[in-house]
Amino acid sequence: MKTLKYFFYTLFITLSSFLYGCNQEDDIYEIFDSGVWQLVNYYTGGDWESNNDRYARPAYTEAQDLESLSKITITFKNDGTFTGTLEGGTFEGKWQADPSDRSFAVIGEIKASIQLSGKNAEFIKKLKLASYYKGDSKRLLQLAPDARTTYMQFTHK
Repeated sequence: MKTLKYFFYTLFITLSSFLYGCNQEDDIYEIFDSGVWQLVNYYTGGDWESNNDRYARPAYTEAQDLESLSKITITFKNDGTFTGTLEGGTFEGKWQADPSDRSFAVIGEIKASIQLSGKNAEFIKKLKLASYYKGDSKRLLQLAPDARTTYMQFTHK
């Protein structure tokens, strides 16, 4: 039953990403500083420029993996800092974004309260590599590295 629940939750998030977009007039603080963002999954094979990304494939599909990912959250603050939760710990750092080209960057090091391993380490590594954002303040936030062929997706908790 849990597997089915997580499957439909992931499917809903993926399908709802088809229905939104970003434009050059993004209010980055409205998007980023809009509450707690919960990690949904990592995706590959997508078209970053498309709002109808039907070819994106989730990296994780097993209920246990999805449950682990759902424990990872991040809260961006308008002072340029962020805090978050990992499975069994917390992290913090600094961020910046530019709405003119939808660029995003983690500034400096990310400090974690625990030794990083497994999905926690994977998340922090991907967060450090994130260079672009897409999303809105109501539903979704996506962060992608330079190549924009993969991305991590968040939803409001």
